[in-house]
Amino acid sequence: MEPRSMMRPIWLHVFALCALMAPAVAAAGPEAHTTEGKGKEMKAIQAGSLRITLDRDARITGLFDAERKRECLPSGQAAPLLTVVAGGEILTPASATCNEEAGRIKIVYGERRVVVGVRMTVKPTHATFEVASITGKDRVDSVVWGPYPTTIGETIGEIVGVVRTGEFAIGIQALSRHTLAGYPGQPEGLGVGGRDHAATAAEWGSALQAHSVDRTVERRRPGWNATDSIAPAYGGDGATVVGSKIALFGCAAEKALATIGEIELAEALPHPMLDGQWGKVSETARVSYLIAPFGETNLDALLDYTRKAGFKYLYHPDPFETWGRFKLRSSDFPDGDESLKRCSERAAKVGVRLGLHTLTNFITPNDPYVSPTPDARLMRVGSSRLKADVDAEATEIEVEEIWPFRERQTLSTAAIGQELVQYGSLSEKEPWRLLDCKRGAFGTQAAPHAAGEAVGKLWDHPYKVFFPNLEMQNELVDRLLEIYNKANIRQISFDGLEGCKATGQGVFAETLFVGRSYDGWKPEVVNDASRLSHYLWHVHTRMNWGEPWGKAMREGMTDYRFRNQASFDRNLFPRMLGWFQLRLASSKIEATHLMDIEWMLSKAAGYDSGFAISTDLESLQGDGQTDACLAAVREWEKARLARAFSEDQVRRLKEPAGEFHLEPEEGGWRLWPVSRTKVFTHHAEERQPGEPTATTMEVENPFAAQPLRFVLRVGSGGGPEGVRNPSFEVGIHTATFPVALEPRQYLLCDGETEAKVYDADWNLAQTVKADSAIPSLAKGKQTVLFDCEAAGGLAPAVEVWFKAVGEGEPVRSGN
Repeated sequence: MEPRSMMRPIWLHVFALCALMAPAVAAAGPEAHTTEGKGKEMKAIQAGSLRITLDRDARITGLFDAERKRECLPSGQAAPLLTVVAGGEILTPASATCNEEAGRIKIVYGERRVVVGVRMTVKPTHATFEVASITGKDRVDSVVWGPYPTTIGETIGEIVGVVRTGEFAIGIQALSRHTLAGYPGQPEGLGVGGRDHAATAAEWGSALQAHSVDRTVERRRPGWNATDSIAPAYGGDGATVVGSKIALFGCAAEKALATIGEIELAEALPHPMLDGQWGKVSETARVSYLIAPFGETNLDALLDYTRKAGFKYLYHPDPFETWGRFKLRSSDFPDGDESLKRCSERAAKVGVRLGLHTLTNFITPNDPYVSPTPDARLMRVGSSRLKADVDAEATEIEVEEIWPFRERQTLSTAAIGQELVQYGSLSEKEPWRLLDCKRGAFGTQAAPHAAGEAVGKLWDHPYKVFFPNLEMQNELVDRLLEIYNKANIRQISFDGLEGCKATGQGVFAETLFVGRSYDGWKPEVVNDASRLSHYLWHVHTRMNWGEPWGKAMREGMTDYRFRNQASFDRNLFPRMLGWFQLRLASSKIEATHLMDIEWMLSKAAGYDSGFAISTDLESLQGDGQTDACLAAVREWEKARLARAFSEDQVRRLKEPAGEFHLEPEEGGWRLWPVSRTKVFTHHAEERQPGEPTATTMEVENPFAAQPLRFVLRVGSGGGPEGVRNPSFEVGIHTATFPVALEPRQYLLCDGETEAKVYDADWNLAQTVKADSAIPSLAKGKQTVLFDCEAAGGLAPAVEVWFKAVGEGEPVRSGN
């Protein structure tokens, strides 16, 4: 899914926080932001090209671009280096002292209610700040780095945490996995809208922020996919706010990405390499891939198609019979992991790498974690206790508290001991009861239970799955690592990554899942996910958002795909266009055609975005256009990856309605612009004697005069006989094709007297010659009259669209 767009109303919450800060310090120019003089300045910190000035209250009073001599802190504003939330209150610094030799800042909050020791380090590209210690009488619920206001508002990388003008960039980077972007959810004064963003827009420009939360106590709160839930206490790494750490930096705008790479290396952040290059600039990150269900029996055929397209990655969209223990499909991998390993070895011999798709921490009811004995670590929304004994046949179960069960979700499942029980409804008043119960659900064993026994509501989802707690989630990761490392699998998508939030630990749980995976991979793994967060920006190779299901290629989430490219650009992230289908015809959608593929390829080339083609062996073998489509993919991708298109060509390729055709030639390629009309519909109806039966079609040719080119499709409605003798009249010239066309057949004419008849899946059925020369389309607007005869009593509708081709132009590497 796409990151949420930045909306100004969230700044009502930022204003609320800023109002709680100490009085602002006026920005009177560079002199007011140095350590010189006897004012309240405590220290000037060099963070790359950014000079950060702190006053004696640990407030940032200057963000100075040292190279361009410009102040980037809004006039009249100051920001606390660190804000503390304790006892439900927002505490800003009351005083601070700095020990420069030790690199420590001691910050006092609320008359010594909280004292925080901050460790500070200055490095060539950035400065780091870390919560090293916390003392005082109040327990700290969370800490917030910032928000740090800046005057920069031109380009806001909300996820990566970098804001840029055309010349200068300022950024924040979380340096520990429990340091998250944005604000904590509570208290509300810290902001609720857009709180997952490391950078946000403001009326003065932008702000940067990050936070950490204490997770050592159980909390009841709204959760992902549940409006009321228990977030259990957590005691692992990152459980408290100690160790929360950030980097701040400033640099020339064009060096922002490279600077982040240097910070990754300096601070031991994830810095994935792909074929010898850093993942964010690797050529491997730019490549497209084929998605198709593969296995031991069909692998060789699919590898041939993968190579025809010029791809190096073949990706299985649904390889598991169960999610949780991740049992591989026996139909594809009869020997389980060993079969997959053999497939990977065979693919490697021809230069292809394999990938597997998964729904991250989703657990299917047929998985051993659920059936026949449910694991006690399946995540609960909340728990109660039985108020009365229950026998093995009872269909009503009385409980002490009803709140965990009120939100029934999809599977509506309660866990009592080793039995799962689905319930159909709830009593409306006390005594609280689960009603219409299905005992022994999902293959578990119905059994009697005693009053006082715990009964929990399992967390589920419309995909009809359950979820693990954090301990079990680690086991899921380890099982995936076992598969990937044993079989040398090279690609994954953490689809459904947001399901990690069902653990009660929000984005932190997502970071733990992906981080543990990254730490454990032996091969280099190209990876993406359903969502992108600030810390995981470092791990993920790219995001391939955009799904093709149930829509024609030009209609499947098109605007969404194009909007994502702007998001990737402002977040310094490799671009991808999403999944596209190569499919056979269905009752509602036509089979994939070369012009559809070339439309997609032209957009990918314009945005320099990779993509995935989702298909299966049946479609590849059954679509008569497969070879032409894959040949086009190969050539377009060669040109894109070589950055062969000129700036003007790139601009035109991006146009949503633009159509182009590309062919290789000596020294490069030739690109032809193509004009495609809307689809016209003709109904062969019986009319009164003498009344014209032709349909008038207004066509515009933006190019030089050329023979008529068209695609005709006979609809599937009406009678079974179809139509015959289609004719096209332009001015005084008419051409008729003496042929009978059945429903769902095509007639394609590319300006020649010989046209081709195809079936619904673009397999050639026959060729037919027109009875005269093909009429010519002059440049500009003109009228085409189309007519045909009904082959039976009830003729189907006929759809026609026209195309015109402009003058070819060269495409050369090095443009």
